[in-house]
Amino acid sequence: MPSAATADSTRPDLALLIPSYAGGGAERVALFLARTLAASGLRVDLVVACAHGELRDEPLPGVNKVELGAMTEILAAPAWLRYTRRVRPRCAMSMIHTANFSAALGARFNSDVPVIVNLRIALRCDPGAQWWFRKWFGFGTERFLYQRAARVVGVSQGVADEAAQVFDLPPDKVLSIPNPRRSREASMQVASEHEAWFDKSVILGVGRLAAQKDFATLLRAFAELAPGRGLNLVILGKGPERKALEAQARALGIADRVFFSGFVPNPEAYLRRARVLVLSSRNEGFPGALIEALEAGAAIVSTDCPFGPREVLDEGRWGRLVPVGDAQALAMAVSKELEQADVGHAARRQERADWMQRYDPDVITNRYLELVREVIEESKDAARAR
Repeated sequence: MPSAATADSTRPDLALLIPSYAGGGAERVALFLARTLAASGLRVDLVVACAHGELRDEPLPGVNKVELGAMTEILAAPAWLRYTRRVRPRCAMSMIHTANFSAALGARFNSDVPVIVNLRIALRCDPGAQWWFRKWFGFGTERFLYQRAARVVGVSQGVADEAAQVFDLPPDKVLSIPNPRRSREASMQVASEHEAWFDKSVILGVGRLAAQKDFATLLRAFAELAPGRGLNLVILGKGPERKALEAQARALGIADRVFFSGFVPNPEAYLRRARVLVLSSRNEGFPGALIEALEAGAAIVSTDCPFGPREVLDEGRWGRLVPVGDAQALAMAVSKELEQADVGHAARRQERADWMQRYDPDVITNRYLELVREVIEESKDAARAR
């Protein structure tokens, strides 16, 4: 039988909980952190509630995968509690709302495992968080649980500030760490079957085909732009609203110039060849599409939604900001970008590169590494004081 010291030495330093292997931005960031924190010397368990999704076969060298086998993401809490009591990770961290609830519940019933909760989107308009307990109790349940977390991390300063207010959290418990820009390891080729879309100038939209992204407003804006211009609209992503959006494009008379690609693992090649990247979202937390567009040197038009676009674009310095849901303003802003000769902001390329340093993968990894180590040390101090 292993000694207590031996058992303690094999405890993971970090258990990183996500709902599934879905191909969304938060899941990608979670897998990035699992890889890079493991490469930095932490023992990392990637704990997945439901073992399905596009990212299931992503290579994770040095990371121990733990699949809880939950029937649904919402019902993963009991399996997570059993895992934390059995394995006793030195620190736990969650991403995405369903995982955050399970992790925070674990903090309530397993106090020797400190929890870091990551908030990825504006709380008051998070479409994935409208569960029965919020509908009945508002934010009371989450406030009770999140106040027991070691830290609450907002993916943008706006998300962090809102969390501090909504959950009544002390300032030393709340911080903001953005997502990293994407590494350039993946293929940067436009799929051969999509090449014909670029015979005309392309307006590009990127994101899940869901109400939050408000591609319906982008379609209305494109319908105003298209007459008399050689333009195509290309939308990268998949989701439940595809059929409705295709029907809307037909009704607007633009179906022959609107193309839905489905899921594209790396949109950089599309961003480099598009004339303008348009983010039409109603709400965000930290829009990865804008970071990718900045990295690719694309021209950008975005809604000034809560939260993230204004922060990422430095108050509009690196792209045009327009009101949410205003198709006419969106069309006008895109038109102005199309008229600019310096679409890629070449004259300010170095300034833009300097701005992007804050999203460098090594910078973000080091910030999380410092946070995890700090939380572990605080937990040790608390244990010694008991």
